[in-house]
Amino acid sequence: MGFVRDKLKWLQLALRNDAKILIEDTRGKAAKSAKAMLIGTVVVLGGALALSSFASNDQAAQQVAAVETIPAIPTLSSADLYDFRSLSEQELIGGTTKSLILKPGQSLGPLLQKNGVDPNTAYGVTQAFSKVHNPRDLRAGQKINLYFAGDGTNFSGISLKPNSANTIFVNRALDGGFSSKKIAAEFTKTLVRVDAAIKNSLYLDAQALGAPDKVIVQFSHIYAHSVDFQRDIQPGDKFEMMFEVFRDHQGKTIKAGDLVYTSFSPRGKQSEFYLFENAKGREGYYDENGKGAKRMLMRTPVNGARLSSRFGRRKHPILGYRKNHTGVDFAAPRGTPIMAAGTGTITRANRFSTFGNYVSIRHSDGYVTAYAHMKSFARGIKKGRRVVQGQTIGYVGTTGRSTGPHLHYEVHKNGRKINPMTLSTLSGKPLLKADRPAFKKRMAEIIAEKAGAELALTPEPEQMVDIASATMAETKPDVQ
Repeated sequence: MGFVRDKLKWLQLALRNDAKILIEDTRGKAAKSAKAMLIGTVVVLGGALALSSFASNDQAAQQVAAVETIPAIPTLSSADLYDFRSLSEQELIGGTTKSLILKPGQSLGPLLQKNGVDPNTAYGVTQAFSKVHNPRDLRAGQKINLYFAGDGTNFSGISLKPNSANTIFVNRALDGGFSSKKIAAEFTKTLVRVDAAIKNSLYLDAQALGAPDKVIVQFSHIYAHSVDFQRDIQPGDKFEMMFEVFRDHQGKTIKAGDLVYTSFSPRGKQSEFYLFENAKGREGYYDENGKGAKRMLMRTPVNGARLSSRFGRRKHPILGYRKNHTGVDFAAPRGTPIMAAGTGTITRANRFSTFGNYVSIRHSDGYVTAYAHMKSFARGIKKGRRVVQGQTIGYVGTTGRSTGPHLHYEVHKNGRKINPMTLSTLSGKPLLKADRPAFKKRMAEIIAEKAGAELALTPEPEQMVDIASATMAETKPDVQ
């Protein structure tokens, strides 16, 4: 700054001296020539303009220098924004971070205001957020990070992961407004498998080997039509699952995909199924002969139940004499959901004689299923209504002639009552002839993929959960 002042003072003195020389004659007297006067005036005005321009340029140079001292905003890659692999959240945004969990009924704007953000700023953030994600899609339990710059009082933005695949950022822009961005994570899909024999239970053993809940549920649905998971399974039964997993750049499994191949050998009888999409785009599981895993009727229309009375002659627990038991009884806690064993039309849904609350469903090929002693009916269940396999139709109870909560389940074939436990002999629906070549090709691909698939997890022996000594809650063996 001192150098600039000296230079300005020197220029001012030089202009004054030049003006005197031009305006006065060589004898030191004022010039009387009009020409000399004009030249002197022009020099003075030109010098003044030059002085003004110099001062202006010097101020601009000082401003540019001041701007250049502001550190540049770092450019972050998608990977950095997604998983913060190189910096922590505070280092990325600066200042302090406040993490909040959305509660039922909370929305973004009021939540921000409740945490120190003024209404106008909260509105701007909400508007920017809505450009990449609908605020109405926010759900209770989701985590929102609020960022404050400097001493923690200057709000600078938010971040949110609405799902495992996306991260949303709303940051304050240079103009004072807010900009938003959705960063999609890149996952790698791979096939893994689980291959073992049952030690404790199918669920616990498969989970210990790395099978996610979604895959185990898919597996149980495939075999629910032919296997009674409460009675047919015993230690030593072999099972195998091959399924898709999606992993991030660090190799961490983020989510599970579809179950592609299954093998199960209850009591030594193996059955394998392959995932296949037909020409109409419909997916299903089929055995090596192209027959579907899904049977027309389920053997067990209630989960977690215990078979308390079989089909055939028995001594009636209430009447005291032997008579034919025309169905099977499943003891289960009161309120346990009861599922439709197959797709069909409801022919009765009311209180019926000693059966209490009773539902009957007419299926194809002359089959009818009946469900008795229900606590109540599910919403919408009434005569004439069509239901699909697995749909909840009612809840376990003890209405009618009953000693406790249980389901009495019957299957009729062309008017004759048959043993529901023999339904495993019903084969699944086969593929159309036109789809079989494509299925054979896909089956060969899956077999090759299985040969190269890695194990989902190799647990240590102590990781396997031993529940042999666990005490299981007993359900009272109530029967019709």
